[in-house]
Amino acid sequence: MEIFQNGKFSTGEPVYQIGVKNADGTYDVKVFDLMTKSQAEKKLESMGGKKKPATPKKKVKKVPDYKGMTNNELKALMLWQSVELDRRKTKTDLMKQVEEYFNG
Repeated sequence: MEIFQNGKFSTGEPVYQIGVKNADGTYDVKVFDLMTKSQAEKKLESMGGKKKPATPKKKVKKVPDYKGMTNNELKALMLWQSVELDRRKTKTDLMKQVEEYFNG
């Protein structure tokens, strides 16, 4: 479980809740109380949870199934990995670039 911002109070201050993050980026809310960040952190600690780390998570190089992707899909996949592909190249060349990236 983690805290997440879910709107703002009428004063403009962010509203936080506690929940579990789904794979699609949405949350299943577990504590529906509207709290400030410090209140949410204290509540999460009292529930036995840990504060969300201050440093961003590193991208993990999971090797997706890219063999059947189109050139546009390959380009989108690699943009997500912060690598830009040249779509003017042949699919074979693009596949080589993708394989080199994921296999080191």
